[in-house]
Amino acid sequence: MTADALAKTRITNRVARLKKSAAARYNIDEKEVHIGHIALESMLLDPDMISQIDFTTGQEETNRSVAQRSSRLASAMVNAGLKPGDPAIVMGNNHMDLCIPYFACHFGGYPMCAIDPSIGKNDLVRLFPYIFPKIVFCLKSCEEKVREAFKVNNLEGFIVVFDDKKTDLEAFVQEHNGTEVDYRPATFDHSKIAAWLMLTSGTTGLPKVAIIPFDTLLHGIISWWEPFPEKVESILAMATLQWMSSLLYFISGPLKGSTRIQASEPLSPMKLVQIINKYRPVTTAFTPYLLGHFLNVAEKNCDLSCFKYIVIAGSAIEKPLLDRFKKVCDAFMYLVYGMTELLVPTFDYNDDTPFGSTGKPQSQYEFKLVDDNAKTLEGSYKTGELWIKGNAFFKGYLNNAEETKTMLTDDGWFKTGDMFYKDDQDYYYFVERKRLLIKHYGFLLSPLQMEEIVKRHPSIVDACAVSLPQLDCTELPVFALQRRNGDKVDTQEVAELLRKNMEGKRLNGGFFFVDSLPVTPSGKIHRAKVKEMAQAAQKILF
Repeated sequence: MTADALAKTRITNRVARLKKSAAARYNIDEKEVHIGHIALESMLLDPDMISQIDFTTGQEETNRSVAQRSSRLASAMVNAGLKPGDPAIVMGNNHMDLCIPYFACHFGGYPMCAIDPSIGKNDLVRLFPYIFPKIVFCLKSCEEKVREAFKVNNLEGFIVVFDDKKTDLEAFVQEHNGTEVDYRPATFDHSKIAAWLMLTSGTTGLPKVAIIPFDTLLHGIISWWEPFPEKVESILAMATLQWMSSLLYFISGPLKGSTRIQASEPLSPMKLVQIINKYRPVTTAFTPYLLGHFLNVAEKNCDLSCFKYIVIAGSAIEKPLLDRFKKVCDAFMYLVYGMTELLVPTFDYNDDTPFGSTGKPQSQYEFKLVDDNAKTLEGSYKTGELWIKGNAFFKGYLNNAEETKTMLTDDGWFKTGDMFYKDDQDYYYFVERKRLLIKHYGFLLSPLQMEEIVKRHPSIVDACAVSLPQLDCTELPVFALQRRNGDKVDTQEVAELLRKNMEGKRLNGGFFFVDSLPVTPSGKIHRAKVKEMAQAAQKILF
């Protein structure tokens, strides 16, 4: 692309143009324009562009249609009595109606919490007192547990059921006289009102609800796309809406001028191959777990030349898997260190970044490594907890001041809970989640390090290390092992492999075998479930 073309597609320039255009359309000051204005303005300026495609049904929908439907719903929500700051819950698979409440919430200033539709009733009941939703959008299969959550918590709110004609989006719009005619996105203090309410800690324990204000979200979207100035014609959203990648990709469509490709049914690796071969997306996001399964069927069946950028996040990727992927895909592999609370990449990562490093700190944020006494560690190769400060991160946990205080200092530092060190060139290296470290005979053991060692055994394809309390050693490391093709595994060999590579540390533990490791919908190993399995399993001790 020419320099002029790149300037037009660069996210900062594009957002500035859309902000100016929206301010003129609604006769408001540019300072009043928020991300909802910007998304709607993008749709209105390019009405015939395809906004979304559902691979499962083959349906396509234009910006014009999405803008009209979302505006009508946002108008109906106002007429139903909802005000900016009133929370909404959205639950569902990636069908063509899912983005309508998503965009309506951004237009109207309604904090949106996307929840996995497979959530258990008891977990949903426990969440409602934190969120206090005024409206829930869900599938028929979720309606009963949503009603129960309202009832048990003595709360009232609207329930809109995507797949029930009596209570679907159109029924709600008709009942509350929603219209796109002369619709104007709400004006409100977008530095304070939340755009997203994000559930976090889902793989290791009970979720908390992280607050992402409207201004923070706009900073975050710009940070995500600034390293990639070229036009992105299409984005493949694989995960369901409660996961960061899809939340970002849904709003990135209009902000970046991209078509979103998705599927309203669960994606198998073979279906993913079919989507890529048919629609030729330019970017997507994988977890290492999903990538490994995808490559098993894609290496010889899928043309990956369409990709320019691929985000790999969720957990550390092993070099053999990355090298295997690079052999069949020339895209830039953006290995991202991230977490829900951070929202954005915080390290500069490029082709010169050494493997294993998360990159160098981005200049717009402040970084420090601290010891257990919160004292800053100076110099290289000293492991400490990473603390970060910046304007693109979460602002606390909803209705949970105690948990917020444990993660945010009074002067604005976010305690990531992740252990890092940096080298002489200021490249940072992730070591371990602080809370996952296993206290064993006075040593701190890294589950990730031990898992990497165990997977060197030729008969083990995957492993997860968790801890169980034990009096004589504080915590006992226990390993869930997945055999390679049902191979026989000599656990004594595995124990010797561990002890050989964990020199200087006294090491006892246990093993149990699984057919597969439980994972979250986004492909992360579900450590909380592995821990439950470890408690109940018959273990081989060493």
